[in-house]
Amino acid sequence: MTHLLYCLLIAASSFSKAEVFKAISGKDASSLTKMISKLEDLSSSSDQQAYLGTLKMKRAEQLKTAKEKLAMFKEGRALLEKSITASPKNSEYRFLRLMIQENAPKVLKYNTNIKEDAKLVSSGYQSLASDVRNAVVSYAKQSPNLSL
Repeated sequence: MTHLLYCLLIAASSFSKAEVFKAISGKDASSLTKMISKLEDLSSSSDQQAYLGTLKMKRAEQLKTAKEKLAMFKEGRALLEKSITASPKNSEYRFLRLMIQENAPKVLKYNTNIKEDAKLVSSGYQSLASDVRNAVVSYAKQSPNLSL
C-alpha cells in the first residue's frame, strides 16, 4: 500500500519535459495554456517552478494587451529566477533562461545573462537528461550564442 501511494505521488508530481519543450517551440497558445495548467496542478518543486515560469514568459507574448503581457512575463520571470537562485549551476534552468532572454523584447531588459548562460549550458550539456539534450541541440541550431 505504501509503495502504491509513493508511485502515485511520483506520477502526480512529474511532467514530460519533452512535452514542455514542444509547447515552448510551437506557436499554439492552447498548447502553452494546457501545459501551464498541468504544471500549476503539480506539487511545487524547482523543476516545476522553472518550467512553469518559462511557459508563462513564452505565453506572455501571445496575450492581447501590454498590461497582460507584462504581468504574465513578470510572474514567469520570478518563478524561473527563484529556481536559478536556488541552483545557480543548474544548466537546465540556465538553458530555459537563455531561450527566453534571446527572444525577449529588448524593452523588457531581460537579456543580461545570455553569454553566461550559454557558456554554462555548453559546459553542462553532457550531464543533462536526454530529452533536455535533444532540446538544447535543436535550439542551438538557431541560437546566435549557444554552440555545442
